[in-house]
Order: sequence, then structure tokens, then C-alpha cells
Amino acid sequence: MEVPIISRSVVVLFALSLVASTAWAQRSSTKKEGPEFTKQGLLIVNFGMGAGADMRLGHRAADAVRGRVAKLVNRREVDVVDGDEIERRMERAGFPPDTALDLYMIRSLARFLRADEFVFARVSNAPGAVRLSGQLVMLRDEKLRQPLPDAVAPRLDSAATLFAKSIAAARAQLVPQRRCENGLRDGNNAAALSAAREGVAAFPPSTIARICVMWALRSTGAPATEVLDVAREVLARDSTNAHALELAAVALDSLHRRDEAAMMWLRFAATDTADMDLAVRVAYALFDGGNSRRGEPYVTAVSDAHPDELRLLHQKWRIAYENKSWTHAIEAGEALLKKDPTAGLDSTFVLHLGTAYHAAGQPYRAIETIAHGVSAFPKDIRLYSLYAQYVKAEADTVVPRGLSLFPRSAELLALNAKELQLRGKTQESLEATKAALAVDSTMSQGQLTVAQLEIELGRPDSALSALHRALAGGEDSSLVAQFALAKGNTLYRAANGTKTSTDFMLALRFLTFADTLRSTEQSRFLSGATALGVAQAALLEASKAADKMEGCRLARLGSDMIPVAKTGLEAGMASFADAAKQSLDFLGQLEPYAAQQTTGLCSGAPVMPERGAHLLATRDH
Repeated sequence: MEVPIISRSVVVLFALSLVASTAWAQRSSTKKEGPEFTKQGLLIVNFGMGAGADMRLGHRAADAVRGRVAKLVNRREVDVVDGDEIERRMERAGFPPDTALDLYMIRSLARFLRADEFVFARVSNAPGAVRLSGQLVMLRDEKLRQPLPDAVAPRLDSAATLFAKSIAAARAQLVPQRRCENGLRDGNNAAALSAAREGVAAFPPSTIARICVMWALRSTGAPATEVLDVAREVLARDSTNAHALELAAVALDSLHRRDEAAMMWLRFAATDTADMDLAVRVAYALFDGGNSRRGEPYVTAVSDAHPDELRLLHQKWRIAYENKSWTHAIEAGEALLKKDPTAGLDSTFVLHLGTAYHAAGQPYRAIETIAHGVSAFPKDIRLYSLYAQYVKAEADTVVPRGLSLFPRSAELLALNAKELQLRGKTQESLEATKAALAVDSTMSQGQLTVAQLEIELGRPDSALSALHRALAGGEDSSLVAQFALAKGNTLYRAANGTKTSTDFMLALRFLTFADTLRSTEQSRFLSGATALGVAQAALLEASKAADKMEGCRLARLGSDMIPVAKTGLEAGMASFADAAKQSLDFLGQLEPYAAQQTTGLCSGAPVMPERGAHLLATRDH
């Protein structure tokens, strides 16, 4: 086979083509990649005008600003929608070219023209000047908006130049802000936060990028105080910014700053009063955040304005019941029974509605509702317990029958204990109360009831032990203190009859316990007076003691009580001046005798028996 001969010129041509193709490949490999994000469309429509103003000024302002923005922005990143295209679309929709569009019409036009951002602005004539004001808004989320500084100048052209520069400058935050959103979407929270902060650095007055800063802070688990600080920076620039208000409210809730949180939630609700999802969100937040009192007027008003919105009706019911606003609770409860088929299937709802009727002074409706509940939910112990309370006056068999059905019911055992106490069966009442506490140790005032019954049975030491258990079990300390003070005062008066140091000491234990829990002038004075009683009685008993060691013990007891008495009596000078002064004067006479008697009985030194006996016998409490 003959091999073809390749000419030198062909070889040279091939080599040159190879070099050229290699160079092209290298240029292709180093060619810059396309833009990071899809080019955005920016819509600038006719500026709004005041009533009776020349609408052509709004048209002229938009044209002037639009043309200047188009020259200032990076055309690879943003496409300013052409004014002719806007006019053609408005004419097709039947609007004259000078028409100022409302927000709804701007949205529709932006979607048709595939815009991503729009400027919602207004022009007005100031004295000797033109004022342009407005904000840059993201179509995908109109809560992402950037207020623009007012542009004021003697002529429209100058004002338009200033306003256009503000728009171009505000857009510097948008690329980093989109990186932030993408980072959050991809779960790269740290990168999202960094990008958002770049956006703020690019445009320090930023609100849009700052909102993404808040989102990223929450995603990274940053402290609520940091989120709150950024939210306040946004609100300083845009006081009705919905994102900032909501994030500030959530942060304040987590910080347990209830009043401030309630204010933020209500401001958030006011940003869109037609949005029922937002209203429900705020209603839940107010209730769950412990702001039911602040939230009730709002929830009641918005629910009454939208009576067919069941979600709001449920919140009106919840918050009114929580606040014991029985009229509103009954209104909402009855409406729910009519409009929501599931309401009557909830035994808790029936229980609470019956409670509301009873608290509102409607006992027959209460009994009717609870009786229906007992029939519909025969195994619900709560309904039966309430039913038993309401119908007890009609039949003595209600409580015994309930205990046969629910022998482990703390509520029914407590009711039985009260019934036994009324019948004078104190020991049986005490046993029933203890049985109720064995089932439910958190029963309200259960241990106080035990203490009262122990007092009635003549067992004050057991009563004091019950008071200590009440305190350990979480009972209101002020209530326990009040009980102990009253019983201590009663025991003190009884000790004034017996004149024994033992009885005075028993009274002092109750009074000291009460003063420890809740120190008042009365508790301190009574403790001082009782300590004086202990001192006087102990010293008298010491002087008569046959056993020297017993006499010494009593003398020391009397001496030890003198400073206790002095402290308490001095504390009562403001309200019990006369009694305190007389007692302190007597204490001054008693103190040297007590010292001499203690020395004498405990070491053998002589005592002044006649003076001491006269002093101890003449003092009356």
C-alpha cells in the first residue's frame, strides 16, 4: 500500500491550529464564571401624591429616579424595569400613565413584569423644595424592606439624584443578604451569619441584612440578648418592621421580660390586622408567655371582630378562663359549643365551663353542665368531684357514693374530712385529711387543716410539726406564718392563765416560727412578751424547785429569755408603746434578780428570796 506524502505546509498548518486550539482552551478555562445570582428586576412606579396634588409630579419623579438608578447600579446584578414597559402595561389595564398605584396594584405589576424588588415611594412639595421618601421592598417577602432617607432639594432633578443614590447604596446589602438566606437554607449557619454581617458592613443603615443577622443568630444558638439588640437596631430605623417586632418579642419572652414582650407582640399584631394567622400567633404567644392579662383585651376584640374564626374563639376562651373573666369565658364557651363539634367532646372543657358558670353566680347552669359532663365522661374523677361539691346541699349521699367509686380521690377524701369536722368528729376528720394527703401531698392547705385538727385534739406539738410539713410541701409561707401567729397568740393567752414556763415556751415556739417565716412588728412584740412570760415563770419555778439542778436549769432558762424578750419588746415600741414600755421597765427590774438567782442556784451564792418572790408574783402579762 502506498503511503501518502504530507507536505511541510500542511504540517505547519496543523501545528498552528493545535497551538490556537490550546490557547483557546486555556482562555476558556480561565474565563470568569457567570454571576453568583440571577439578575434581579427592580420596579420603580409612579410616586404617590397627597390628595388634590398634581399626579404628573409623581410620574415625573418616578421617571427621574428610575433613569438615575439605572446608571448607578451594576447592570449584571439588577435590571431596572423600563418606564415604557410600565406605561404599556398600565394602559392595557386601563390606567392613565400618571396614575399612582396602591400596594396591591404594585404587587400585581411586579409579578407580571418579573420584578424581584420594588420602590414604594412618595413625592411632596415642601416649602421651596421637593421631598422624596419611600422604601425598597423585596417582593418575595414584603416584610423585608429598607427605609430610604428623605431626599429634599430645591428642584426635582436634584432630589431624584439624591434618592437614586440612596436606592443604589441600599442595594449593597442584598447580595450578602441572599448569601445569608442560602447559608441558612443549607444549614451553614456560621457562614450565613458572616454573610449577613457583611451586608450590614456594606450598608450600615441596613434593615434587610440585619434581619438575616437575627435569623442566623437564632440558628447558631446565640443569647437572646444579642437577637434583641439587633432587633432594636432595626426598629430604630423602621419602627413597624414585622420581622424585627416578632423576633424582639420572642427574645423578650425567653428572657422572661413579660411586660416588654407583651408590648412587642401587640405592636407585631398591629402590622397587619387582616392577617388571621398572625392574630392567632400573637394570641398564643401572649398566653404561653404569661401575658394573659395584657393579652385579653386584644384577643377578645379580634375574636369578636371575626366570630367565625374558631382559632381565635378558642384563644378567647383560654385566656378569659385563665384570667377568671367569667363573662367573656362563658360567651366564648357557649359559642364554641355551637360552632365547634369537638368542644363538647373534651371533658376538661366541660369541667371549666361548669366552673365558669358557678363562679359567675349561675349555679343551675353549673350543675346542669357538670351533670352532663359526669354522664358523658363517667370515668373522669375531676368532673365527679366538682359535681359532688355543687350538689352536696341536695343529698348527703354524694360524698360517700363518690368514695365508693373513687376511693383514692384526694378531693373526695378532703370533702369527707370537712363533713366529719362539721359533725364534731375531729379524730375521724383528721384521719380522713391524712388519707387525702397520702393520695395527694400537694393538696392546698392540707397540712394546715391537719394542724388545726391537732390543735383541737390538744396536740400542739403535732400541730407545729404539720406546719413544718406544710412549708416543706410548698404551701404559701405567708399563710403558714399567719396560722402560726394566730395559734401562738392563743397559746400565749392560755399560758397567762396557767403561769407555767412550759406553756409559755410552747406559745413561744409557734410565735418564733411565725416570725421566722414572716417577720412583722406584731410577731416580734408577741415573741418578746412571751419570752418575758417564760423568764418570769421559769425564775419563779426555780425559786421553788426542790432539786438544785432543776432550779439551776430553770434559772438559766429565765436568764436566757431576758435578751430575747428585750429584743422583741423593743421592736414593738411603734405600735404597742404602752405595753412595751411597761414590760421593758419590769424587765429592767427582773434582769439583776435573774443574774443573782442563776449565780446562786448554779454556784451556791446567796439569793434575795423576799425581793425576788415579790417581783415575780406581782407582774401580770
